[in-house]
Amino acid sequence: MSVRATPRFEVRFRVQLKGRLWRCICANWCFDVGFTAIGRGADFNLSDILPDPSVLRIRDWKGCDTLYIDFTVPVSGGTIPVEYCGTVYEVAAWFELRCCGYCEDKDSHLAVSGYEALEEYQFA
Repeated sequence: MSVRATPRFEVRFRVQLKGRLWRCICANWCFDVGFTAIGRGADFNLSDILPDPSVLRIRDWKGCDTLYIDFTVPVSGGTIPVEYCGTVYEVAAWFELRCCGYCEDKDSHLAVSGYEALEEYQFA
């Protein structure tokens, strides 16, 4: 799929949790998207290039409030690095559920993690 790098676009994250145990959990969600260049171009994570990477975090989440997480992150045009003739990236999204600290805390505990390999995208 080819995406123009100049207009604004959105990245959507969606997690549906099932089971009674989730209602008893309180923690912090960390989301990100990784871009691996195929050919020329730099590899990077979306959190490294957003002006405010905290938009990829959900702090103090409580399972008793909701088991469905669905949010979008706007990405301004020109944010994704592109070579002169375009850059193809292999893209994957992942999440972590952390407790006893926030996503950036080295001593927080990883309780749950997951990922989804997306597909290749060309940004031009």
